Order: sequence, then C-alpha cells, then structure tokens
Amino acid sequence: MKSALIYVCFLVMGFAFTGCVSEPALVVKKHLHNSWEFKERESSEWYNAEVPGVVHTDLFNNGIIEDPFYRANEDSVQWISKKDWVYRSLFDVTREDLVNDNIDLVFDGLDTHASVYLNGDHLMDTDNMFREWSKEVRDLLVEGENNLEIIFKSPEKYNIEQAAKLPYELPEDERVHSRKAQYQFGWDWGPVLITSGIWRPVYLRMWNQARIDNVFLETAGIDDDNAYVKGKVRVEASDSSPLEITISSPDNLFTSVTKTVSVDEGLNEFYVKFEIADPQLWWANGMGEPYLYNVDISISCDTGADTVSERIGIRTIELVQNPDEYGSSFEFYLNGEPFFAKGANYIPLESFPSRLTYEDYESALEDAVKANYNMLRMWGGGIYEDKIFYDLCDEKGILIWQDFMFACAMYPGDDHFLENVKNEIEYNVERLRNHPSIALWCGNNEIYNGWFDWNWQTRFNYSKEDSLTVWNDYQTIFHELIPQVLEEKDPGRDYWPSSPLYGWGHEIATRKGDNHYWGVWWGMEPFEMYREKVSRFMSEFGFQSFPAWSTIKEFTIAEDRELWSDVMLSHQKHPVGNETIKEYMQRWYPEPKNFEKFVYVSQIMQAQGVGDGIAAHREAMPYSMGTLYWQFNDCWPVTSWSSRDYYGNWKPLHYYVRRIYEPLALSATIEDDNLKVFVISDLRELVDGELYIDLVDFNGSVISSIEVDFEAESNRGNLVYESSVDELINDLSVNNIALSISASVDNYDLSDIYHYFSLPKEMALQPVNYDIDVVKSTQGYRVTLSSDYLSRHTRLNIDGYSGWWSDNYFDLIPGDKKVIVFETEETITDFEEKLTVISLVDAF
Repeated sequence: MKSALIYVCFLVMGFAFTGCVSEPALVVKKHLHNSWEFKERESSEWYNAEVPGVVHTDLFNNGIIEDPFYRANEDSVQWISKKDWVYRSLFDVTREDLVNDNIDLVFDGLDTHASVYLNGDHLMDTDNMFREWSKEVRDLLVEGENNLEIIFKSPEKYNIEQAAKLPYELPEDERVHSRKAQYQFGWDWGPVLITSGIWRPVYLRMWNQARIDNVFLETAGIDDDNAYVKGKVRVEASDSSPLEITISSPDNLFTSVTKTVSVDEGLNEFYVKFEIADPQLWWANGMGEPYLYNVDISISCDTGADTVSERIGIRTIELVQNPDEYGSSFEFYLNGEPFFAKGANYIPLESFPSRLTYEDYESALEDAVKANYNMLRMWGGGIYEDKIFYDLCDEKGILIWQDFMFACAMYPGDDHFLENVKNEIEYNVERLRNHPSIALWCGNNEIYNGWFDWNWQTRFNYSKEDSLTVWNDYQTIFHELIPQVLEEKDPGRDYWPSSPLYGWGHEIATRKGDNHYWGVWWGMEPFEMYREKVSRFMSEFGFQSFPAWSTIKEFTIAEDRELWSDVMLSHQKHPVGNETIKEYMQRWYPEPKNFEKFVYVSQIMQAQGVGDGIAAHREAMPYSMGTLYWQFNDCWPVTSWSSRDYYGNWKPLHYYVRRIYEPLALSATIEDDNLKVFVISDLRELVDGELYIDLVDFNGSVISSIEVDFEAESNRGNLVYESSVDELINDLSVNNIALSISASVDNYDLSDIYHYFSLPKEMALQPVNYDIDVVKSTQGYRVTLSSDYLSRHTRLNIDGYSGWWSDNYFDLIPGDKKVIVFETEETITDFEEKLTVISLVDAF
C-alpha cells in the first residue's frame, strides 16, 4: 500500500510554513500466492497448485484430468466434487513482519466448506464462498517458515448431510444448503462443475495502531451549486488514541476536509461530510458521461497513515412504481430523468471464475457498450462479481440490477444459515455500495414465482406445517433479514424482494412489476406472442441458439458435429432444447441442408424472434420501460440463450440488439392488417425528421415510395406512419417484395430496416452474387458490399482471425451499398480471398 501524505505546519519566528512529509504505512499486505500444493485428502501424492484457483483447474494444469469443456469430458470429472481436498503452502515471515502490532490472515474467498490450520493450530471453519474470512494470527506465526493448510470438504457431501437434518425436502436440496455459486450444480445452460479451492486472493494484513476497515461515501443531496457527500469511515484500532481523518481529492476537484477524532480499541465509526462544487453528474451509457470523482480517505496518527482510494459518481437513482389505469409503472429514474433500461441478464463469464482476467471483463463489458446497453441484471444463481467488473461498469455507464445469490429454490431458515446469510449480505453490500453503477438490490431470482406456480408443495408432499415453515423461512430472509441489513448499510438504494413479481402465466404479470415471460420457449407459444405479452418491465425472456461455428469446432471433432451426437447433446443442457429449436425452425424456415447451416439458421431465428420482442417493448414506451433479455453471455461453450458466446463471438442477436437499442431506432410491424412504423426515441429532447418508405422487389426495383415528416417525443415509441397493407402492396405477390424503411434526423444516424410480408420459407430467395471492395484502414479492413439480389441475413466471416465486424447479419437490396469495418490488429494477406459471404438462401 502506498504511503499516505500529510501536511504539517511549522511556526518559525511567527511565520507559517507548510511542508509535506511522507509517513510510514499503517497497513501492509503480503500476498500468499506462491508455493501452494494440493492433494485428494485420502491420497499421499501432492501436486502443484495455483492460487487463486480451484481444484478442477489445478487437476487440469497437472494433466490429471482432460479439459472439462472439451467434447463430453464434463461427465468424466464428476468424481472431483465428491472428494475432500487439501491445500497447503509454506511461506516465510521475517523478523520485521513480526514487529507489527497486528497480523491478520485474510481470505477474500474460500470455496466453500473449509477448515483452516496454521502451523498445526486450527484457525477457523468456513462455509460461505461469497465473503471474506479473516483471523488475527500474529501470535501463531514464527520467524522463518510457516505452514498453512486448508481442508476442503466435498460440497456434495455437505449438502447431503444438511438435507438429512430436515424433516422435509427442499426444492433443489442438493445445492441450497451451501452458500456457494448455485450455477455450479448445473443449469439449463451450464455444466455440473462443483468447485472447491482458494478462489480469491489470500494475504497477511499487517498493521499498527489503526487501519481503515470500510468507507461509505453517500451522496446526501445535490442542488444547482453543490453535491453534498457524507462519508462514513469505519476504523479498527488496537488501542485508544487520537487520529485525524482526511477526505481529499487527488485531482484537486473539491476542498479537503479533516476531522480529529479519538478511537477506542476495536471498531469505531465516524462521519465526515464534504462538498463538491459545480458537480458533474454520473450518467448511464447513452445518457451522458459516466463522470467519476477520485476520493482519498486517510487516517493518520503518531505512528503512520493509512489511505483508501475510492471512486464515486454523483447521481440519484430510484425505481418508480406509480399506480395507473393499467396497474403500476416499473421504471428507473436517473438524476430525476426516466429512461428505458436496455440490456440483458448476466451470468458468470466462467465456470471457473478464478481464471478470469481484467481483459476478459473489459472485452465483455465493451461488447455491452457497443450494443448500446445501459443495464445488466446480475442473476441470482451466479456470484457477486470481482471489483474489476463493477469498476468497469462505473467507467462505462452500465447500471447493475444486483440480485443476491439465491435462485429457483427454497432455502433453509435455521439460525446458523440465517447468520451465515446475514454476514454474506453485510459484506457484499459494504463492498459494493460505493459503486454508482449499482441501481437496485434484488432479493432473489424466481423464488416467489416458484413457490406459487411450480407446484413444490405437491411435488415434495408438504404438510400444512411444512409449508408454513418453508414459507416463513423465505419471508425471514427476503422480507426481514435483507431489508434490515440494507436499511442499516445502504438505505438510499431501492430493494425488490424477488424477480419477477408474478409468474408469466398470470395476466397481471404484464401490468405490474417485472416479468419473466417464458411462454415463447417453455410454453412453445409462437414468437408473435412477444407482441401480446408486452410488460411494464421485461427482466427475462429469450430463445436459444447454437454458438458460433468456430466455437463448436473448439470443443468437438468432425464426427461430433451433428445435431443429435452425444457431444453436442452434452453441450445442450435444456432437456428438450434441440427439439424446441427444431420445432420453431420448422414453423418459419425450410430444412437446412446440413448441421453447420442448421447452426446458422438457429442463430438467425433467435435474432429475429427475440429482436422483434425487444422492438415490441421499445414501441410500447412509456408503458414498457425496460427489457433485459435472457441472456448476455455464457460460462462455457454451449447451446444457450446468449447473444455473446463463451469465446466472445457475437451471435446475430447481438447485432440485432445493437440496432434496436440505438437511442433513435426504427421498427415496423403489421397489426390488424395495418402496417405501423415507429421511431423509438431514448433522447431527452423532441426531434423531427423525414421518414422514407420504399416498396421494392428482391431485384431492387422500386415499386412505390412514400415520404413522411415526423416528430419523435423523448422516451417514447412514436407511431409515425400507419397504412393498410392492401393499399401498400396493391395485390402484388408478397413472396418477393419488401419495404425498405429509413429516416433522416439531424445529428443522428438511424439504422435502415426492412419489413417483409411473408415467412422466410415462403420467400422467393435466390443465390446472390456480390461485388466486394476491400481497403486497408487504420482500424483494420473496410469492406464495401453490394449484391445483385436480396441478400437476407448477410454474414461476413474471416476464418481463423480475431477481430470484430462493425455490422453483420444484415439485409442487402440491389442498388444499396453496405460499408462494414473488420476491426483487427492482425495483418491479413489476401483478405478478399479469405473473406466468405453467405446469406439465408445458402442454408437450404
């Protein structure tokens, strides 16, 4: 930790001189990440281990298991979570280390059921991977070599033992007793890879006299001239003494404030207020700059100083639910401005999150920004993410709907479990509350919905007493314990007990609260139902597709690449996923000619279906004020609902989302035999422009044209044109005509759209020839493309090279030219020869 700087004034012959002296740090960290080894508890053979890490990755790194992601190897590693594992390390402590008054052994994350020993002494037992564990160890350390050993108990054994103690069975009782990432036990998009290990940093925290334990910087008010910030500083002290607390700006953007206090042994809390003049507000992506202030919080005393650096955004955020004629609104206001929440649901980027890097997080969140997201929902079956993730969201203006880590099950309510949960909630709220990106705390995913709609009481043969006990335990956690912690630790942020409020089978689900609509997919309802089930806030809905073909090649060999192969089925976790995709595909498309083209068509279908659902939500503003589709990403290579696959490849859906999430976007639909064209506006001002509608055939000939002036109000789906379909097409055959729709607005670019009058399987598609021009550019390669016939869902690809297409999976009509940039740092010789271009017709 860097030394703190304090300013000392000297009085010499009546004159004041200000000097700057550097004081020794009160707190020093010594990471313990080297010289680790591990073994199965009953074995005598030790292997090298990597910390942070988990047993699966250590076994893989030592060549003991094959890659669990490759082919069907997941099945061959299930024995791992049934075993107990031991980790140990020898580390040196110097005489200088032992001079410190206090030395704490700190684990930022232990996964999960562990017993910790230092030099043969039992330190602690842990049972929660979501929190820090620490112990004062100065008197147990010796100069020279020290031995740290951790025994991890099988999480499977633990859950079996705990479940046996209850007189009834809880839903998902193979996982709910462990305060551990629930997705590791398997989901309908995720493998069963139940880890153990030291998954986050471990270190010695050596300190003297006092240290900063936690800081909460809360914006108490904002007016035209100032932001008023209340700092709550928690200090741990080893004895009673005076000290100074200083809050300052390293960038000199506000006046420093210093307060002299007295601390007692133990934990002490102090309030220090400061003001920021002419504050710049923090805004979400697309609304303005996500401006951040650097803030240094220091304590200083006679033996040294301790400094903590934070970043804050000056902003207000609230969830507004006002009763209206339909039910109740559900919308977020940022700095007093309502906005449409655009984004998706986020699951962990990895089944083994300890191996994620800064670059992994940066790449994923940059893809969210490129797709015009302003919000991600942190789904409750995953993890509370690394600080890197939240820092990047702060920087990029991505708001976070933060679930607590409970999902799709009922949980125990005994005293030990409740205390464990309380510690977890307190730790993570304190850890995350300074991030301006945190918009909402949410208690859980789909548990309220599950209790009333998933028939658990009958399935598990609950008596009346059992039902009351299980339900009361739910109430205790999500309506008492969590709200009480939030009231104490983060009272200014809204809390939503469970997502969704009602199950998708209830009519009220579209009129009040948030909705998880799964009639499409689970209910096998047609995609058109997305337009019937527009809700106040859609926090889950979606459809599966296969990952990129390059991803499939990563985990298969040639003989595996078939829809019903054992390997492909092992990477499809929904029980009837492939059957569902095929059923929907038959409704819209001809039979693809091979598996590779089946993969492509599945992706197009996902983009078309989900994309139109998002358009329906956007058109319905301000009735509908948010859509977070399921799901943004994958934790391994898999057929899933994601728009971005495990390797970061954009599926067509991500490009469709990028267009419909633009701050000004066009959409069109046919309702009651009338064509309706909308200009969707997220802008905070009224804009006007011109709308151009051309009726064209697939050869590019313009049959008729319409121009319309329009005004688009802010935060609204503006209906700017409506006409009878019969009047538009004049008895023309619908299988080879389309509407080309574009708009012109000063200072804004709107993506053109095409609207068709028949299903893809009824269209008169033909093979397409392309005119391609490639020019090397500073960003990579600029491709100009034109076609001699309608090219639907045009896909450009450069196999074997890393990069990003600025647009892809678009429609192209003869007479139009499309300019796309392939952004890459690689030099690609013979780019045009290596470039492949296909369209929908090539799939059949």
